[in-house]
Amino acid sequence: MGAWRNPKLKEINLKAFQQAVSICIDEKVDFIVITGDFFDVSVPELDHVKRAVDIMRVATRQGIEIYMIYGSHDFTAVTVSIIDILHSAGLFLKPVEFELINEKIQLKFIQDKKTSFKITGLSGRKTGLDSEYYYILDRGALESEEGLKIFLFHSPISELTPLDLAHGESIRLSLLPKGFLYYGGGHLHRRIEHKHDDGNSVIVYPGPLFGSTFTDLEDTAQGERRGFYIISYDNEKELTRADFREVKIVDIIFKTIKVNQNTVRQVEDKLNSIIEQMDDLTGKIVLIKIIGILSSGKRSDINFSRFEERLSAKCVLASFINRTNLVSSETTPLKVSAVSIEDIERKVIKERIASFKIDPSISDYKVKNFIQSKLISEQGESSANKLLSALKKEKIENETVHDFEKRVIEEGKVVMGLSETEDSNVNR
Repeated sequence: MGAWRNPKLKEINLKAFQQAVSICIDEKVDFIVITGDFFDVSVPELDHVKRAVDIMRVATRQGIEIYMIYGSHDFTAVTVSIIDILHSAGLFLKPVEFELINEKIQLKFIQDKKTSFKITGLSGRKTGLDSEYYYILDRGALESEEGLKIFLFHSPISELTPLDLAHGESIRLSLLPKGFLYYGGGHLHRRIEHKHDDGNSVIVYPGPLFGSTFTDLEDTAQGERRGFYIISYDNEKELTRADFREVKIVDIIFKTIKVNQNTVRQVEDKLNSIIEQMDDLTGKIVLIKIIGILSSGKRSDINFSRFEERLSAKCVLASFINRTNLVSSETTPLKVSAVSIEDIERKVIKERIASFKIDPSISDYKVKNFIQSKLISEQGESSANKLLSALKKEKIENETVHDFEKRVIEEGKVVMGLSETEDSNVNR
């Protein structure tokens, strides 16, 4: 929750969670497990925190206990996460405590009072660092534990992960401890169900309830169902079924425009045509993906805002025109494989800085020296990453737009080393 900048999409994420909890209450489930990435960041906007808390309290007041582990998004090693605060407030339990004994991780169990299930797990970490823990996990101790057991985790499993999601760190299936009735997985934005061991246990990745990226919405529009699982056991505590429950708040329409050496004008004509043909868009999300190479001109020559305004006039809830894969004939494409958004940003910056050259028409030696010191080689990478971080800052609660903009500009100037004197000599 909180991943979208668009407030309407943020609201849908909350509504999806609310609908999921309502289904759980109607079905009279014994307890709920959440396998990480509950929020998009470790310290999210307080409004979203309050709304999420209100939704969870509806469940806990019905006697439904909630168990939650960290994901790679809501975990932080350097400060207090909102997950820690909500756990301290008694809103849910974290079954992630462990001890390091003889260089082995020994996990502790939390026993659910209503059902006697024993729950434990490993939280996610940034850039897949949690994968290292599985190699020093005391699986023998976990497997010898008596009783009904559930294992929660937040890592991709290499044998189960689809090829288009197989990037970054993953763990082998053999690294999971045996003898658990249910293995709840997080991190992957795809629904996966796998019978494990003797067929009486199941590994489940439910995927997101709504999604947090264009790709998530694209997958949904092309048939990927979003929701969660209700796991049922009989009186002998054997798995009887794993039911997927769909959560659907809004319809999503997806269209692709393929460009094959077209001009800017021809691409605009294709956009006009496809928007003209779409009817009854009220309250829906519209995704348009443009792929291909322009014969002339640049992507920036196309006024995409004009087309988004046309979609808005048709009362769409939200619209996206994805032009990442639209390039001009002289553009050198970048292929970047990375674990996280931060990794992708750093690698793209590194590639672009490596190919950056100072404009030979610049004659002012002060400007040249400034560019040389800030935008070339390793200094350029450092400046770009710091500037990107400064520009990502969010508006503080009760901060005015004017004060927010002023603060961001000042932080950007500090990053670039622009004093008042330098401002007069360097064209920002």
